[in-house]
Amino acid sequence: MAVLKLSLFSNNLPDFFIIDHGGLADIAKIETEEDRRNATFQWTGPSLNFGERGMLVRAVAPPGFCLLIATFDNFRIHSKFFTGITDPQVKAQVIEESTYVLEQAEIDPNQASFRSVKFPDRLIRHRNFELFAEPVVTPDELQSACFRIDQPLHPADF
Repeated sequence: MAVLKLSLFSNNLPDFFIIDHGGLADIAKIETEEDRRNATFQWTGPSLNFGERGMLVRAVAPPGFCLLIATFDNFRIHSKFFTGITDPQVKAQVIEESTYVLEQAEIDPNQASFRSVKFPDRLIRHRNFELFAEPVVTPDELQSACFRIDQPLHPADF
């Protein structure tokens, strides 16, 4: 199976990419080489076809971090180290809270939205340049849950 590396930029703010900012996921402009690294992810699903399930995992060192829905932080998206978790129940919970269904974005069906598997009423969206998993209804909310899949901004380390 091919490893699917990608970067994701906001549909309504096209200069802003999803980026791991030291444990929190945001959207931001890419200004440095470190930003390019932190905005490069691997999609663990079998393909980038709509309907596939997968996780968004850092594609550059340090490996093993996924985008997790942090229920303890108002459903904010955090970057969570999961590959080193030894407790099988905790690891299963982290994977469940980090797995998404790739869907056609409702506001722009040529682009993508990421629906939580564990919380199916919630999509990844940006609000105030921070990422959350939230229900979306209004056109502005739908727009903020719409992302364009792009080539990886940084070559993968592994």
